Amino acid sequence: MSIKKSTDWLRLDNAAKIFPAVTNKKETNTFRVQMELTEVVDSDLLQLATNNILNRFPMFKVRLKLGLFWNYFEKNERPFKIRPLTSKVNEKIIPKENNGYLLKVFYYNNLIVVEFFHSLTDGTGALIFLKALGYEYLTLKGYEITPDNLIVTKDSVPTKDESEDSQSVYYNPHNRKHVKEKKAYMVKGTPLEIGNMGLISGTLPTNKMLELARSHNCTVTEYMSAVLIQTIYNTQIKYRGHLRENQKPVKIFIPINMRKHFPSNTFRNFAIFLKTDLVMTRDDISFDEILTHVKESFSKGLDKDELIRKISENVAFEKNLFLRTAPYFIKLIALKIGFAMIGNSLITSTISNMGIVQLPESMQPYVKNVSAAIYSGKKNPVNIAVTSYKDKFNITFTRSIKETIIEREFFRHFTSLGFEVEIVSNYVEE
Repeated sequence: MSIKKSTDWLRLDNAAKIFPAVTNKKETNTFRVQMELTEVVDSDLLQLATNNILNRFPMFKVRLKLGLFWNYFEKNERPFKIRPLTSKVNEKIIPKENNGYLLKVFYYNNLIVVEFFHSLTDGTGALIFLKALGYEYLTLKGYEITPDNLIVTKDSVPTKDESEDSQSVYYNPHNRKHVKEKKAYMVKGTPLEIGNMGLISGTLPTNKMLELARSHNCTVTEYMSAVLIQTIYNTQIKYRGHLRENQKPVKIFIPINMRKHFPSNTFRNFAIFLKTDLVMTRDDISFDEILTHVKESFSKGLDKDELIRKISENVAFEKNLFLRTAPYFIKLIALKIGFAMIGNSLITSTISNMGIVQLPESMQPYVKNVSAAIYSGKKNPVNIAVTSYKDKFNITFTRSIKETIIEREFFRHFTSLGFEVEIVSNYVEE
């Protein structure tokens, strides 16, 4: 009987453990990042670049295995195959159809697209990988580019910190108070066929977005959150003709990159959800009132003690003595029941702002844009991913319903302010 070396397997990080238990064709827990180049992608070179870079990211070169107490990752030596991009967005990754891998690399015209199962990483880790892949591809093309401390190159040596479970590092057993949440308002619509996901992306000028946020003394994420709350209210609630006394709150969840708040070099999951919610009590509530409420939510949610409390609340689940010692099949039942009872019912919509994508100056002439798209499910069918690259501020909606009124009204807010918005859609509703 062979004994696995410690380098051949890896525990799932705290955030990753829930996803294998609750993933299905409706809730795929898959998201994508993509790089648009200035020229058509050479698939042979992209395959070579992918092979080279995947070896540099051992925490992604894995397959999911069933353990006695928890799932774990095992080193995957099978060949990784890139593939042409299809019309499917963030489709469920089926490992047995992907040589066991939990990520996919696609190409189409000028695009390099990478989709990740969320157990592997978060948006920050995904962008680190995409940047490395794009850099390696352009290097193989023969372009003279330099990493300038912005790129993980194939020849750099992986470190232990890159595979760290950072949530467990900052766990504080004395600050893990559980805060009971009310269920959120759910966006209504006609479900798309299982396996289909609508995508509408709007690109705005980065400088104008920053100026708009500064003029309201807020961040762009706070501003977009307020616009989304107002849009959902106007399109989903107000047009019913009246407000119910027991109206559920519109809850926007925003993943916060914890690397900006606590020292960490991990390429794995290290994000905590910040929540901003609002119960509409009258028809004439103004945008400025909504924005003021959102800013207060962000101020409270980003307090360091509150961030540690949220980390500790998450980690406390796996520290529970009963669950820690229970066989995985018992944990699986508990996770499935808990998710079915609560799960995404606490969330109306998500805005994942992955931030500014910085590339070396020598690489920028060959890259037109970098964007992202997160998954949408049954209970929160409309979600947003955001990136900014140079002068392009990308707001990408994904949805699991046919109706596009929320997207239209959201972008209409900006066009009414004089913004030029370039819209791209996969027209899955047609």
